[in-house]
Amino acid sequence: MDIEKTKKCSEVLQVEAFNSQKKRSGVLIGRNDDDTVHVHWKGAAEMILALCSSYYDASGVEKDLDDDERMKFEQIIQGMAASSLRCIAFAHKQVPEEDYQNLKEQKKLKEDNLTLIGLVGIKDPCRPGVKKAVEDCQYAGVNIKMITGDNVFTARAIATECGILKPGQDLSSVCSRRR
Repeated sequence: MDIEKTKKCSEVLQVEAFNSQKKRSGVLIGRNDDDTVHVHWKGAAEMILALCSSYYDASGVEKDLDDDERMKFEQIIQGMAASSLRCIAFAHKQVPEEDYQNLKEQKKLKEDNLTLIGLVGIKDPCRPGVKKAVEDCQYAGVNIKMITGDNVFTARAIATECGILKPGQDLSSVCSRRR
C-alpha cells in the first residue's frame, strides 16, 4: 500500500473526537480516486468488536463474524489485557451515498455492521520508581486504591505489575471502576 498516494486521494469529511463513555473515536473519509466514502473507528477493543459483523482474516479476505469467531477475538483481547496490554481495535465500513447524505445532516458517524480491521496491544509500563513508591506507602500503612477505566484484565495485570495487587489478591480490594 502506498500511504502517500492514499493520503493524496483521500479527504477527511467529518471527525468524531474520542468519547470516554463510548471509548472510541471515528472519522469519515472521502476517497477521490473511486468516489467512495468510508467510516473508520478506533478504540477499546471490546467496544469496537461489539460494533462489528465481519472481519478480515490473515489473508485480507472479509468473513462473517459469527459467535465462534467473536469468542476467539474476545479471548485474544482478554489475553492481551492479562499481559497488561491496552488493546485497541480498528474497524471500518464503506458508506453508501444515500447514507452519507443522512450522516451529513445528522453529524453522526455510522457505527453498526463494521468490519474489524485488526487489534493492537499497547504496552504502557509502570514508570520507574512506582513499584518502590507503592511498597513504601504500603509499609507506612497507606491503603492504596487504583481508579481505572481499563478493561478489568488489564487493570489486574497493571496493579500486579506495580505492586498494588499481590498474587491471588482480589482486584475489588484495590480497584474502583470509573463511571
